Amino acid sequence: MGDLTMDFLRLMLMAAMLLTSLQGQAAEPAAAPVPATPAPATQEVAFLRNPDAACTDCHKEQAYGMHGKHGQATNPNNLAPVTCTNCHGLPSPQHREGVKDVMRFSDSFNDQQSALQDKLSSANDTQSDEAYPIAEQNGVCMSCHEPKPLREALWAHDVHATKLTCTSCHQLHPAKDPMAGIPEKSRITLCVDCHNKQHEAIRATNAAPGKEAQ
Repeated sequence: MGDLTMDFLRLMLMAAMLLTSLQGQAAEPAAAPVPATPAPATQEVAFLRNPDAACTDCHKEQAYGMHGKHGQATNPNNLAPVTCTNCHGLPSPQHREGVKDVMRFSDSFNDQQSALQDKLSSANDTQSDEAYPIAEQNGVCMSCHEPKPLREALWAHDVHATKLTCTSCHQLHPAKDPMAGIPEKSRITLCVDCHNKQHEAIRATNAAPGKEAQ
């Protein structure tokens, strides 16, 4: 009988120890999950200065950049805002010394008239302000403005593209291009006025001294 009592006590003691151990484990707080390492923040690259600043430092009249459509336009070739160098090209280090090494857009019709007046007045040493050929000037415009939409907008683009610079009619920097949205009657007036000037220039050339002797 004594042995049975001792065995029973041992079993009870072991059960009490096991229960105490289980209660202790349950009382311990669950370990907190290890937080995931956050991904490094991406940095956006931004210009530290206006891309046109090198130009507007000297060209004060354009200190506020371009206006109108060009000032708000996106260059389709690089999807970035249009800048001075997109149209005028990159100047050389000698540009600040007066070297004319960037594209200068001109009114080719008026340049031709000036050259004609110089010829009639025998001022052969006077040169036209047009420094670049018509095709080269218009080629800059066509790098963004495709010929097909221009032709569809107005047939005159097709007719004059090789004879006049785009800037003979359009202006690059104003808040509103005077040719944008011009009424049909005004377009006809422009045609008449311009071609009358051409005819007058031809007549003046034919009447120039020495013309008959040629």
